Amino acid sequence: MMNGDGLVYNRGEYMEGYTNFLWTLVTAPFTKFKTIDISFFTLILGLVISLFNIYLLTLISRRFFSAESLSKYKFLLFLPAIFFVLDDSIAFWAIGGMEFPMYSLFILGVIYFYFKINEKKGNEMIMTIFLMLCTLTRPEGNMIAAITLIHSVFYRGYIQNYLRKLFNIVSLYVLFMIIYYGFKYLYYDHFIPNTFYAKGVVDISMNLWLGLKYLALCMGTRLYLFIFIIFIPFKKAIRNFKQSFLLLFSGVYIIYLIAVGGDWMIANRFFVPILPVLYLLSTLGYIDALNRFLLVNFGEQKFKNRMIYISTIILCVLLFVITMSLLEYRELIIKDANYKYELQWSKFGHWLKQNVSSRTVIAVGPAGKIPYYSELYTIDMWGLNNEHIAQTHSKRLQAGHKKFDFDYVLSLNPEFIIGYAGFSDSDVPSRYEKFNTPEDEYKSIDVVFRLKDQYRTYNHNK
Repeated sequence: MMNGDGLVYNRGEYMEGYTNFLWTLVTAPFTKFKTIDISFFTLILGLVISLFNIYLLTLISRRFFSAESLSKYKFLLFLPAIFFVLDDSIAFWAIGGMEFPMYSLFILGVIYFYFKINEKKGNEMIMTIFLMLCTLTRPEGNMIAAITLIHSVFYRGYIQNYLRKLFNIVSLYVLFMIIYYGFKYLYYDHFIPNTFYAKGVVDISMNLWLGLKYLALCMGTRLYLFIFIIFIPFKKAIRNFKQSFLLLFSGVYIIYLIAVGGDWMIANRFFVPILPVLYLLSTLGYIDALNRFLLVNFGEQKFKNRMIYISTIILCVLLFVITMSLLEYRELIIKDANYKYELQWSKFGHWLKQNVSSRTVIAVGPAGKIPYYSELYTIDMWGLNNEHIAQTHSKRLQAGHKKFDFDYVLSLNPEFIIGYAGFSDSDVPSRYEKFNTPEDEYKSIDVVFRLKDQYRTYNHNK
């Protein structure tokens, strides 16, 4: 992109093979600074944004506490933010180098200014800007806009000058949609990203099983916290403007996660954006549980206070220990040292850049750092950046990596095939041989096949 080739994966191929448009725009300029390692920069940026998320979540929490409850148990105001900090999935993606801290920030911005919609003129416009930022960051932003508008219709009695504010929100967002999707159509000739097809989002029956499994894994490690949500008095909550929005938001988002089949990446990536909302609801339920049981059944205030502090500390410790010890990425990060994959993908990409012709074609499973650092024409074997593979039928029950076409990949005669993508060693033709770099520093952790010398040609004009 910053070399003048446009927002593309391969030079000259105009295809939307990403789902994080705004994150790409924000980070791309920093690739031009030779003193900045873009991988490290995105890590630091995500961490800084996460600090703002903690602050904004605390501001939102404050809106659920009366002055009386704040004077008695002020520490409960910070409980959603403490849960947020102690959750290892959030910690992982805070430094994961992807768009999720920024996406979470925009979601929290929508919630915060929606709750303040009556307090200051123009707050509905600020909220709409956050809705647009959500959509620019991930396609689900359109769903968040729909949730907000639908909720505002049903709770219009709570919103002063509702028709005027509704007109401002709708007109601004529609104008944005026309510009943004007009650009997408003119630039890519499509409204919908290629990733939508590559991930098999329309395979509903397959996705339901994968999505329910994904939800069970995400919820299961936090069930001792989320169980408190059932203590919320739902009849009262449904009539409450703020609580009803959190319930609608989290409910619809969870249904969406199931419908798309969850995600293939570690550490509950797709679940992370709604964790702040679920922790808000869990805290509200926890307070209601305390009021129903502890504060009724025990007499002395001093003893009640002690029990509240102890139970809260136990919940916080459990959250950190269980998410750290039971989640799948503990094995990948601590035991298997998964960070080495990230490092070696970069190094192997550098080796390709320095040691092979710029006309070389590579086919990859790990389709990020190797193509980026090698700057070679790349066949994405999982189809996220390949229209042919994306349009094939799903071939296996795995979120995000359902589609592949190894025969098609072979027909393009790549010099290197890096990583497995729906094939095994026996499927690789005899014209290929296993390969790794002679220097240990640059060796690929993934399997690499390379065309034998007599089969290497550079007659492709990519």
